[in-house]
Amino acid sequence: AFLYGWTVLLAVFSGVIAAVSLTFARYAAVAFPSLLGSEKAVAVLLVITLALVNYRGVRLSGNLQNLLTLAKFGALAFLILLALGASGLPPIAAAQTPPDPSTFLFALLPVFMSYGGWYTLTFLAGDLKEPERTIPIGIVVGLGIVIATYTLINAAYMRVLSVAEIAQSPAVAALLADRVLGISGARFIGILVLISAPGVVNVLILAGSRLYFAMAEDGLFFKAATRLHPRYKSPVWSIVAQASWSSVLLVTHTYSHLLQDAMFAEWTFFAMIGASVFVFASRDPGFYAGRGERLLISVCALGFTLVATAVVVNTLYQSPRQSLLGLLLILAGLPVYRLWGGRFHSRRAGSPSPTAEA
Repeated sequence: AFLYGWTVLLAVFSGVIAAVSLTFARYAAVAFPSLLGSEKAVAVLLVITLALVNYRGVRLSGNLQNLLTLAKFGALAFLILLALGASGLPPIAAAQTPPDPSTFLFALLPVFMSYGGWYTLTFLAGDLKEPERTIPIGIVVGLGIVIATYTLINAAYMRVLSVAEIAQSPAVAALLADRVLGISGARFIGILVLISAPGVVNVLILAGSRLYFAMAEDGLFFKAATRLHPRYKSPVWSIVAQASWSSVLLVTHTYSHLLQDAMFAEWTFFAMIGASVFVFASRDPGFYAGRGERLLISVCALGFTLVATAVVVNTLYQSPRQSLLGLLLILAGLPVYRLWGGRFHSRRAGSPSPTAEA
């Protein structure tokens, strides 16, 4: 469990926060050309700003998240209608040579990052009413909306842009608007993305800080992660640590390295989580309620584990150096746990949780 928290803090959440913040900065440079060359500074400023919002408590960060989510769907809906309703566009040629399966799977890493937030809702269970009911509904409905939205937005991209243009552009949405509406459209879309992109960063800061707090409360992470602000009841250490490390990654890594490190680490744990179902089932005779449940869970867990393992092995094959560095980062948590594990405190009865301020 400690290794998971260690990896989420140093690679997964912090890496995605850094990558999405860099995307935000790239669109900022599209909307405001004077920012060209200062993208990393803009990205770090975004991380610090949203960390301060979360420092003020879950109520403020939650309200901001709702606003950013609405803005995001508004921007995507505008783009979809704009592209799919456009007329007089020249036919777009498909890619001449289809990629081999290994290259195709490696190219899906950004897609996996886009869908990766589906499980972060579980980290907020302590702040939700009836989490056993609301979390499954939220995950299923949320995934359905995301799948439909991403399918439509990709259809819009393919309607207007060539495969080569999509592959080469650092700001595909702006390029799409530029093609359909002209330069003013590109700037407008850039501003819309500036409003919506911080939602990903905000929710990862919000969810990640709660994960580190809960693990520390159970004696599975650094004791400092249990510190709450006396007034705002926010997990101060967790927020500061995650924002600080995300900023370091922003300065020292490229976008592709951030993305690959985060996805390799995340899918490594996905594979282990899927395999753990069979371990728990073998230890507990009552793990399954009946034959039907046994078959359903076993098939789903096996499929999930095989896919996750394929992603990890293929990433090692496609980019061995970067993947091995990611593996070393994960394994570095073992000596850390040996050195400091005895200092992790056990859960205290009646300890506070980072909920909305009264």
